[in-house]
Amino acid sequence: MKKFFHYAMLLTIAMVTPLFVACDDDEEKVPEYTLTVEMVLPEGIDASNVSSLVVEAVKNLAGEVKTVEGLTATFTLPQGSYDISVTGDVKDDVTASLKGAGKVDLYADATVKVELAVVYESPILFKSIYCAGGKAGYTQDTYFELVNNSDEVQYLDQLVLMYCSAGQKAPNAWQANGVTDIYYQAQGPVVAFPGNGTDYPLQPGQSVVIANDATNHQEADPEGIHSDLSGADWEIYLDYSKMGDVDYDAPNLTAIFYNNEYMRAFALGFFNGAYILAKLPVTPDAYAADETSFSTTPGTTSTTLNMGIPSKYVLDAVEAWDRDDADHYPVFLPKDDAKATWAPVGWSGQCLRRKVAKIEDGRAYYKDTNNSFEDFLTDQPQTPGVTPTAVD
Repeated sequence: MKKFFHYAMLLTIAMVTPLFVACDDDEEKVPEYTLTVEMVLPEGIDASNVSSLVVEAVKNLAGEVKTVEGLTATFTLPQGSYDISVTGDVKDDVTASLKGAGKVDLYADATVKVELAVVYESPILFKSIYCAGGKAGYTQDTYFELVNNSDEVQYLDQLVLMYCSAGQKAPNAWQANGVTDIYYQAQGPVVAFPGNGTDYPLQPGQSVVIANDATNHQEADPEGIHSDLSGADWEIYLDYSKMGDVDYDAPNLTAIFYNNEYMRAFALGFFNGAYILAKLPVTPDAYAADETSFSTTPGTTSTTLNMGIPSKYVLDAVEAWDRDDADHYPVFLPKDDAKATWAPVGWSGQCLRRKVAKIEDGRAYYKDTNNSFEDFLTDQPQTPGVTPTAVD
């Protein structure tokens, strides 16, 4: 009897145990609910002009990410509190992106609206600009330095450099006629990098020096205050110049258009200046072949053509003006450069240098608020190619 009872008890336990396990699984299952994220575009941005919207719902560092075509994303998620983030691109502006964030307690089906804002941020920036001149009349020693301020590889191919008139005390002729979102060149050339799109990579944190003349200007003009630019990465060679220009060893940016053949240097901003770096929707040569890319000066009888580049193609814009001028009217829209900085003293041999915002693992990240007055230091020594070691 005892033996029979023992086997019966074991059989009963074996049959009952799975029932208890199944019951525990049902009790531990976390309820799931539907989360709908509706994105609200900022004023002036149309849905047809938006691409690559990515919506992320995260709880405790885990969650779900979706790339969506429209302005709504739907998730099925376990209950809990979620952080919502949204990013996207604006198709027709090279520096514009969309960002938004929100929170939701998901303990029933819920809909959350996330308002998106436009953020203007360029992956490639002017790191330093030297145009002040080290000796009156010596124009060949100017240089520009560009830096990849992003965490991804960028490409110099087909990027455009243009010098705009600066030092204005009133709206210029185009602004006075209602054209505020297109910037027009001053006298001289508009130049561009060569390449087919991926020929000239710029690694994260890497910078390049572009010299007007890639030579040692200390030897060329011992009486001036100049740098040795013989090691420059690029130079601007003006093969058309009636004043003569020497082609040194560095690879050349090419002039895609010029309106004064008697200049032998690019961007002669000795006392003030306005500079743009642009990425066009077509090749620079194709842009220069399109007659709609040009304008004569409104309100004048001048027949000289000036190339215009719309704000939406501008990667970076920097304006510097004479600190002795009390009155100043900006060249650029606030989205590109909200306030000009002081130009270095003319013929001082000093430059503009962008401030360092932070240094991580030995790499400098540069300040970029689209405000030259906040982003740049003036009257700085020439240090082409030098990597900063401290935060400004």
